[in-house]
Amino acid sequence: MDWLSNVGSIVLVALGIGGVIFLHECGHFFAARWCGVRVECFSLGFGPKLFGWKRGPTTYQLALLPLGGYVKMAGEEGSADGRPAPDELPSKSVGQRFLIYSGGVIANVLTGLIVFPILFAYGVPFQEPVVGGVTPGGPAWNAGIETGSTIVRVNDRKITKFGDIATEVALGSPEHAEVEYLDPNGARHVVGLVPAYDEGMGAYTLGLAPGYDRQGKISVEPNSAAARAGLAEGDRLVAVESGVPGLTTLEALRLLNAESAPVKGTFEREGRSFEATIALEEDPAPAPARLGIQPVASRVVALRANPTVQALGLAKDDRLLAVNGRPIRLEHDLVRALAGAQERVRLEFLRGDEPKSAETGPLDAAAALRFARDVAVSFDTESTRVSVLAGSPAALAGVLDGDRIVQIDGAEPKAWEDVRAAIQKKKEGTLPLVVEREEAGAKRFVELTATLAPGHSRSYGFGPQAAMYVYQVSGPVEAVKEGWLASWTFLEEGWLTLKRIANRQVSGDNIGGIITIGVVSKKFADSGIVSLLFFLCMLSMNLAFLNVLPIPVLDGGHLLFLLIEKVKGSPVSEKVLGYSQMVGIVLILSLMVYVTFNDVMRWIVN
Repeated sequence: MDWLSNVGSIVLVALGIGGVIFLHECGHFFAARWCGVRVECFSLGFGPKLFGWKRGPTTYQLALLPLGGYVKMAGEEGSADGRPAPDELPSKSVGQRFLIYSGGVIANVLTGLIVFPILFAYGVPFQEPVVGGVTPGGPAWNAGIETGSTIVRVNDRKITKFGDIATEVALGSPEHAEVEYLDPNGARHVVGLVPAYDEGMGAYTLGLAPGYDRQGKISVEPNSAAARAGLAEGDRLVAVESGVPGLTTLEALRLLNAESAPVKGTFEREGRSFEATIALEEDPAPAPARLGIQPVASRVVALRANPTVQALGLAKDDRLLAVNGRPIRLEHDLVRALAGAQERVRLEFLRGDEPKSAETGPLDAAAALRFARDVAVSFDTESTRVSVLAGSPAALAGVLDGDRIVQIDGAEPKAWEDVRAAIQKKKEGTLPLVVEREEAGAKRFVELTATLAPGHSRSYGFGPQAAMYVYQVSGPVEAVKEGWLASWTFLEEGWLTLKRIANRQVSGDNIGGIITIGVVSKKFADSGIVSLLFFLCMLSMNLAFLNVLPIPVLDGGHLLFLLIEKVKGSPVSEKVLGYSQMVGIVLILSLMVYVTFNDVMRWIVN
């Protein structure tokens, strides 16, 4: 029945977005009628008419392209003899025309001012502002914000949902963000952070990931390894066997996933505990051809104050080689190696090209885990040393963990990006390699040939549910205050987004068009009618903001010309108006092409 649910959500989305556009055009329509202007056409969509009817002087229609709508008023394109009739737009005063052109924006703002309070009084499902992960080496990690913390405030903004955190940081100062939070034990902290620019997100961030259900509830994919192991939607994950004392269940899951190991867990359903083992399974759908290698995860990108760190003398940009003889090549190798340390800990690493080693006394499980958490290790993309996926084309060709690729397809790579580019360029067939390998303290070069093969994504088929809650205010007065604040906030965010894009604090790639609106509104619809209505109110406020921008052909452009007319005492000349309309059309078409390209890259190509 999944397809039926999807159809229902899609219908709700279409009706919802159509409703926002309808209300906007109703604002123009009723303002025009109130001012005595004859309306010739009321259209939802552009282009050829699909169907419609005529009532009085007005044709009501649904058009082919669902990218907006319009209200065509008598005399809007000028009168044949230059003398407008009393019921035509040019015959009206500047104030009346100003009201007519701002009618759509007023309708959209009123929608937010009325519906937002109702939703907050009823209760809106939001993702809790709980931290589910902290990027090692990121601003939040450096400040000591832990997984499980609750973000209360960022700068002067009260945080009610997790998305507020990213928005406030991206649209705020890139030099400072003040964060108030409750740690997992409930203690309150206030810290000042310097946001870091994330190339992938195209914005400044704190390096925080959203949290998961506090009860440990999981989602299970149909026909997956987890489903076949007997797990069901809503089961609770109680514990995971990882072999590393002190890890949280989520940390243990990430560790096992990185090692491609089965998950042996304890689950709970309706108060009854049971155990299950879930292995990683490949998705049958092939991915692009791959070699099956990745850069070694050994580069120290950041350090936090820690007695063991100080004792070993580690520094930023050191490259870890081994702990007690165990190689460090994967993301979780450090925590695994430390968990197995029985006596003194001997660390081998590179500082630049110089091999170094250091020792410290025995660490108990808590101290070992604290040390691993205070050393942020990331992929060494400046090197061509690799770790190899088991069973991959590289492994079958004889590439070993720790090999350094010195030649690939006839080229000599300088960094990991060169290796990746060579694989992408080849796409299929055989790929000649030369690797540098260290054996018994000596280096030698090995010539190999790998055959690229389609990759497959792998998963357990289950994961933790998002941390959700219902945000509800008490009393009508609080609901109105919260709703009006939300309306103003979304208008303000529209302006700040344009400002941050202009000064390159936010990437223009974050702008989306009709495809993004459809995809996002479908997700809200899947969460329920209240969530969808909340999103539609957001959309309504954004539509109000965009339409008030002083761009010719938009409502804001007409309003600008009316202000000029009021100041100078006469309308803008036909020549100026004509040229400005052409510029406006070019700008709008260019924007549509740009956001559609972003949509295609975001939702189809990537």
